[in-house]
Amino acid sequence: MSKRKHEALKRRVVRLLSNWKDPHQSVPFTQSDIVQEIDVAEDGETNLTIKPSRPHCPCCLLDLDSLREKICEIKGVTFVYFTIVGVPASERWTRILNR
Repeated sequence: MSKRKHEALKRRVVRLLSNWKDPHQSVPFTQSDIVQEIDVAEDGETNLTIKPSRPHCPCCLLDLDSLREKICEIKGVTFVYFTIVGVPASERWTRILNR
């Protein structure tokens, strides 16, 4: 992937995150501390480190699953991987979201 296409892909991912809101907050992901890290590789693999706002909330898990599906729909994204941190049983959240 050329550098120009890679930069455009990163902008598309960030644009989606800047419009995505947590079910319990009125601010977008990019203005909260939910998304800890974003890494978009040149081959289209997208890795996000996420700290959910409520660790025992099923709607947060479902919302992140919907977000993963939306990121997969972005042109140029080949794979999406979430790493969940800062909540009890974060490895379970990670495993479930990355099925």
